[in-house]
Amino acid sequence: MLSHRTRLHLAAAGLYLVAAGACSKSEPAATPQPAPTASAASAAQSPAADLEAGKATTGHPNLPGFVRPVGPVATVNGRDIAADRFNVEFDRLIGKGVRIPTDRIKAIARNILSRLIDDELRQQAIVRENIALTEPEFEAAYKEYTSRFVDAEGRCDDEQFRATLERNRMTVDELKAQVRSEQLARKLVSKLGVVTVDDQEMRDFYDQNNSAWIEDESRDVRPILLPIPSGGPEVEQAVGKKAEALSKELRDGADFELTAEKYGDKPRAPIHLLRGSPESELARAAFELKVGEVSPPVRTRWGYFVLRLIEKNDSRVRPFEEVRDEIRERIRERKVYLEGIRVVRDMRKDAEIIEKLPF
Repeated sequence: MLSHRTRLHLAAAGLYLVAAGACSKSEPAATPQPAPTASAASAAQSPAADLEAGKATTGHPNLPGFVRPVGPVATVNGRDIAADRFNVEFDRLIGKGVRIPTDRIKAIARNILSRLIDDELRQQAIVRENIALTEPEFEAAYKEYTSRFVDAEGRCDDEQFRATLERNRMTVDELKAQVRSEQLARKLVSKLGVVTVDDQEMRDFYDQNNSAWIEDESRDVRPILLPIPSGGPEVEQAVGKKAEALSKELRDGADFELTAEKYGDKPRAPIHLLRGSPESELARAAFELKVGEVSPPVRTRWGYFVLRLIEKNDSRVRPFEEVRDEIRERIRERKVYLEGIRVVRDMRKDAEIIEKLPF
C-alpha cells in the first residue's frame, strides 16, 4: 500500500531528493591540437559563433550547435567545478532523441551552471561552519524518504522504489548521497537563516486554507493475507479456495487473530483506505462492508486478502488543534526553502565566481 502522507520536497535552493545525480560516463579530455595559422584562425568560428549558427560541433548528438565543455566550467572561491558535473546534469535534463531550438540550449546550460555554483557555495559553507550529519540523522531522513514506498505488508515496495530511481536516472548510492546533501543543506539553513513559526501564523494559515482540512470519508480494516506462491493457475486456485474457507470461518464468528494464525498469517496493523486509494480492490471491498462485517476474498498483486471493517469514518473538517503540528511543519518547510535561497544569494555577493562555459 503506497502511503498517502503528504510531503513537501524542496527544490531550486538545492534542497531536493530525486532531482539530480544521473550516472553517465565522463567525456574524455580533448586531444591537444596544433595552434592555427593566422589565416585559419580568421576563418574559424568561435564555439559561441558555432552555437549561434547552429553548426554541429563536438557535443550532444541530438543538439546541433551545443558545445560540450571540457575542463572546469566555473571557479568558485578558487575551487573548480568540473565539466563532468555539468555534462551529467545536462544529459539528465535533455535525455535522448529530443530536439531543442538552438536559442534555448544556452539558457538551459546557464541555468544548470547557476545551480552548480549555488551547490558549490553551499558545500563550502557547510565545511566552513563545521556542519556534520550523524548516522542516526541520515538513517531517519532516508527512512522518511523510503516510507512512501510501503506496501500492504508494511515492507518496502521494491518495484515502485526502483521505478522511481530509474525515472530519475539514479542508483541507490546516488540517492543516499542526495539525501545526505539535502540534510546538510537544511542544517546550514537552520544555522544561518531565520526559521521560526508563531501561533498567529499557524492560525492565519488554517483560516486561509479551509479546503485543505476537509477529510474525505474513509474505512479502516483489519487484513489477513494469503500470498500466492509460484506454481501456476492450480496453485492460485488452491489459495483462493483457502481464502474462501477463511472468510467463511470469520463470518461464522471465529476469532480474527487465531484464524489468521491458523491460516499461516500474522496479526497486521489496520489499513486505512479512501475511495481513491491506489489499492482499489481493497477500497471497493471495504466500502461495501458494515462495521464488523467480513469481506469475501479480494485478489490483489500481493495475494488474497480477507478484510474485517473496524471503523467507518465520515467526511469532516479537521479542527485547528488537530492539524496545528502539520501546519507548523508546512510553514517551516516553506521558510526553509525561502531562507535557503536568501542564504545562497548572500553568499554569492561575497564570492569570487568565474564562469567558464564556452558560450
